[in-house]
Amino acid sequence: MNNRPNPDEGRPSFCTAFVRAGVALILSALLLPLVPAASAQNDPLQGDPFRGRKLLKEKLCTQCHSVWGNGGVVGPELSSAVAGKNWLELVGDFWNHTPRMIDAMNTKGHSWPKLDREEMADLLSYLYYLRLFDELGDPERGSVVYFRLRCVSCHSLGNEGGSIGGPLDRFSAYPSAVKLAQAMWNAGPAMQSVQVGAGIAIPDFTRNEVAHIQSYIRARALREDREVQLLPLPDPRKGAEVFAAKRCGSCHRGRVGTGPDLRASALSLSVSEISGILWNHSYEMFDSMRAAGIAFPRFEDNEMADLISYLQFLGFFAERGNPDEGATVFRDRGCTGCHGGRDASAVDLAESSVVSDPVSLSSAMWNHAPDMHELMADLAIAWPKFDPGEMENLAAYLSTLPETRRKGD
Repeated sequence: MNNRPNPDEGRPSFCTAFVRAGVALILSALLLPLVPAASAQNDPLQGDPFRGRKLLKEKLCTQCHSVWGNGGVVGPELSSAVAGKNWLELVGDFWNHTPRMIDAMNTKGHSWPKLDREEMADLLSYLYYLRLFDELGDPERGSVVYFRLRCVSCHSLGNEGGSIGGPLDRFSAYPSAVKLAQAMWNAGPAMQSVQVGAGIAIPDFTRNEVAHIQSYIRARALREDREVQLLPLPDPRKGAEVFAAKRCGSCHRGRVGTGPDLRASALSLSVSEISGILWNHSYEMFDSMRAAGIAFPRFEDNEMADLISYLQFLGFFAERGNPDEGATVFRDRGCTGCHGGRDASAVDLAESSVVSDPVSLSSAMWNHAPDMHELMADLAIAWPKFDPGEMENLAAYLSTLPETRRKGD
């Protein structure tokens, strides 16, 4: 399968060759949902991005918005405007964009697309998932990195280079760098021993240099069979199982673990960036695990890709915002005028079930927007917009309202 959530759009990705082969259109028919309905606060895999891809078209979003340059030009390009933001940041962006979107849809004669809880989860997870996929690297930049890190000292490529680590030509079969990253990880302890013994500096990757090296390998490799190998689509659910099976949680337990907080480390990063971070961490991790008597984990088949997709989703839901600051947002944005309590003109949020679940809250805000837009236009009230971080704080405050009301009663 192709490793991209939207293979019929034009941007290079995890497995671009599938697009060229013209068979990636079977993706959505073969994929199962990532997760069943669950608590959004506890499940980083909330929603199904592949259903979300279909919804983006079914709800006519692509008539105004493009993804990787494919679609309408009236609204922002989604892959650059919202991809990589966490759940509530996306909700805030949707909300800020609502008045213009309502007016545009009214002009076109389209009704406002309603999104139930599951559909909202699917659509937002798709937009977040877009950030996972890389553009193909630059072979010229890859050449610079390849020689700067002295890969040529141990590895041959195109019949040139060392022989200690074996040839790299076979990795040219993959558009994605994930197979290269997996092989590097598995060979890490042996590579460390050789490098230390030879006085060679341990290579350290920054940003998407792994993707550039992969592109250089594809350009320089010699193989009798030039057929491209198609990689399975990375599965975050399987990645969660890999995370547990490899005992990653022994050290990486959020802010309290001995290892880095992966929720923060992997937030909004692409496959090649996360691959580079894993490699940079592997040597220190090898020493720590050896000291603790834990076997160094090896990855087989598609396990590295699955794990990376899981790590990338850890940042999907933001950590809980500040409810006190959220109360200020609620007041300053004028929400109290309609949602201020039992005597208010609109829904009493303390009596609403949606405020305790960010997925349901997102859906309710979206579906409520047209009525609110019309009312505020009649009253000549400006549409409230959220600055970065305010939606997280507002959601945290709203979630406290039912309990506050019960204590007050």
